[in-house]
Amino acid sequence: MRNTLLGLLTLLPVSLSAQISHGGQPIAWGGTAPHSSSLPVVALSALDRQTLIAQDQVAHPTEERYGIQRFWGVDVMAQGQVDALPDDRQMHRIVLKSPGAVMLSVQFDQFDLAPDTWVFLYNTDRTFFIGGFNELNELPTGDLATAVVPGDEVVIEVQERVPATGQTALHIGSITHGYRDIFNFGEQGLLRDYDPGFQSAPCHNNVICPIASTWQQQKRAVTMFLRPDGNGCTGVLLNNTAQNGTPYMHVANHCYTPNESQWVFYFNYESPTCVGDVGSTSQTITGATLKANEYFDDLCLMQLSSAPPQSFQPYYAGWNHGTPAPTSTAVIHHPLYDVKKITFDNNTATSTQITPYTGAPADTYCWKTFWDSGIVEAVSSGSPLFDQNKRFIGHMFDGAQTCANAGTVFTTCAKFNQSWDGTAPSSRLRDWLDPANTATTLNGYEPAAAPGVQVKLRAMLEGPYNTGSSNMTDGLRAVDLINLTEPYTGLGYTHVNGGGNETTTAGVLGVTGTSAVVDWVVVELRNKNNSSQVLGTRSALLLRNGNIVDMNGTSDVVFANLTADDYYIAIRHRNHLGIMTQNAVALTSVGSLIDFSAGAATFGGTAATKLVGTARCLWAGDASGDNVVMYTGTGNDRDLVLSRIGGSVPTLTAIGYYREDVNMDGVVKYTGSANDRDPILVNIGGTVPTATRAAQLP
Repeated sequence: MRNTLLGLLTLLPVSLSAQISHGGQPIAWGGTAPHSSSLPVVALSALDRQTLIAQDQVAHPTEERYGIQRFWGVDVMAQGQVDALPDDRQMHRIVLKSPGAVMLSVQFDQFDLAPDTWVFLYNTDRTFFIGGFNELNELPTGDLATAVVPGDEVVIEVQERVPATGQTALHIGSITHGYRDIFNFGEQGLLRDYDPGFQSAPCHNNVICPIASTWQQQKRAVTMFLRPDGNGCTGVLLNNTAQNGTPYMHVANHCYTPNESQWVFYFNYESPTCVGDVGSTSQTITGATLKANEYFDDLCLMQLSSAPPQSFQPYYAGWNHGTPAPTSTAVIHHPLYDVKKITFDNNTATSTQITPYTGAPADTYCWKTFWDSGIVEAVSSGSPLFDQNKRFIGHMFDGAQTCANAGTVFTTCAKFNQSWDGTAPSSRLRDWLDPANTATTLNGYEPAAAPGVQVKLRAMLEGPYNTGSSNMTDGLRAVDLINLTEPYTGLGYTHVNGGGNETTTAGVLGVTGTSAVVDWVVVELRNKNNSSQVLGTRSALLLRNGNIVDMNGTSDVVFANLTADDYYIAIRHRNHLGIMTQNAVALTSVGSLIDFSAGAATFGGTAATKLVGTARCLWAGDASGDNVVMYTGTGNDRDLVLSRIGGSVPTLTAIGYYREDVNMDGVVKYTGSANDRDPILVNIGGTVPTATRAAQLP
């Protein structure tokens, strides 16, 4: 709505990974954080919500603002409290407080993180967090704005390695003090002092309702965006003729302000039920760049800082820039910042012209509609108008209704075809959506799930590791003890999501040199938000040089049933303690090396692996496969070695592919040189036989 919504529509920031969370959690999430009561607090003066709302009615009568931007500088790394963690990391924490807010968002004017550094933001009640954010979230502009956190206090937590692997610069330039509870955090029990904020009209249709059953693709193209100045609008992803998923976002030009690097786009903010006003706010992208805009056509085309990931299930709307009047229309929108709605006009739209202001030298050409089901309200500005073929033909420009007058008060939607041509690429759409200018209509585009992800790993096992060659030995392969089929299924390990029963060839096992096979291992990919949840497994081959490869002996390990995302990566071996990445790792169809032997960040810190010479190795000695190395007591690993050779004569040996063969030379020995008992004692400390060592796996 150009007039009634003009001040409404403002957005928040963006990043290369577009504020997409890369997984993980704040320290001790779900429990009590260390020193939580002693954190430094940076506080602004209190603001009264009712006073701000009253001031809006006078100063901004045509706007529906949700907050106000407050400027002040905070150096998080310098001013935050530093606490050591038990796993070779430390954290910096600081509390920002803006009394009277129902929600806060943060605008970093410097966001430059060292490798293996993660940032989280959460409320002081520790019931809601966003993140983790890492260097993948950095923008070319060097800033980053965040989604909102409920309450009037937000904790910023930075987790980094010790020693740090680089210099982190994290500086706050402003915050947005939200004084209306537009996301219904109070209804969800996330606010101590509930303020209902805006309430959209009761005659709206949630997009999950049966009336919208045929619009479930198109709804995923529609987003709500917020600006740090406390305003917001609706936008839509548009397809282009290359159909390559370039994230072009169409918004109303009267929603545009030149701070687009700080716009925040909320995807799939909708109720899961037909009657409901609460939805997830977890899928966000921060930042965009302006590609084209023009005042009189209300044209504004942005490109998001990154494409929405597959987990967002994005859809890129089709379009029609022809001139025939649509026989029916629908808009999908976020009225008054509410969960996503859909509104219908079952009749043919008519063409009309709107003069933006008295004496204007040009007109805005619009489709004129009267709604039959649902209405539009403030913050619906920019919402896509679809024709009967579900193609984009314009966007909401002006004309809010009430439930009582929807049949008599019309809405005008700026015409898409008026924006197609112009004097330059900066003021028209065809250069971006159809560079060859050959198509009048284009169907929507839904990116297919990526054909699996690849994992490129390197790790060393302590048992066969040789410090002289800096490689492992291949004693098991050399005496033909490694089976062609993976052993873990037979040992009782439960594979998931397509893993298990992998088979290699005699040719692969016949390779010698540093690419010779040492043994089978299991690679696990785990949920980025819950590291204890295994999403996919694959048995793989471990080579002498530490490379972990697929069944052909050379390729990276492929997880065909998973799509590009962030995952924790764990490695398990039948008689060594497993390890896992300290943080979730971005995986795609092209693998990027993670070298545990060279000190890649590991869950549990350096205690998760053993330094042997210059290489970090998986701890040997877990003959029982229970993830704990024990020398004495019930279920210990030492007795298993003795049992394997007969149980009574300690000088006997057993040749074969056995878990009790801790050093993996093909011979189980209880005493004498190169025996398999002594490494168990050494690895629990070497002096106290009742000590144990457990795998650092959640």
